[in-house]
Amino acid sequence: MHWPVSQFETMKYGASDLDQESEGGLNLKIVVCGSYGDMKHFLEVLERLKREHGEQNVFPTREHLKRSEPCIEAHHRQKGETDETLAIRSELMRTYFDQIDRANLVEIVNEKNGKEHYGVGTTIELGYAFAKGKRIQFTRKPTNANILSLEMAAKNRFHDEICRKPEK
Repeated sequence: MHWPVSQFETMKYGASDLDQESEGGLNLKIVVCGSYGDMKHFLEVLERLKREHGEQNVFPTREHLKRSEPCIEAHHRQKGETDETLAIRSELMRTYFDQIDRANLVEIVNEKNGKEHYGVGTTIELGYAFAKGKRIQFTRKPTNANILSLEMAAKNRFHDEICRKPEK
């Protein structure tokens, strides 16, 4: 199933229109992007989506998160980047891009410590998903001018009929 490039949505925490889609036979693949600086909230969203849609259908995996630990320490805990953490970060980013390529939905956890937030990594992943025509959903209604501009560009670039969710 093809999801339009400009399909931005706001998802209220704990509720999603995707429940009907996954029950309707769609093999839904979800990639969760967001700041690892608020790992508690990121993991809450990740675990909820895994419960709702199956662990095998949601990325990142436990292994990916474990592999991310040196980068989290270096970046979010101000330990400083090294050649090793930069190499790991590059590998992890390639993996994220590969997963976004396979995804039906990219879930953006656009908050950190209760405030709207887009880190550099999340912004890169959001832009990549947008460029690849992926369906994008946010955990918090975006108010950031750059994100709103991207949404407006998508609406101006495509017809309303193309922007609507496909009928089953």
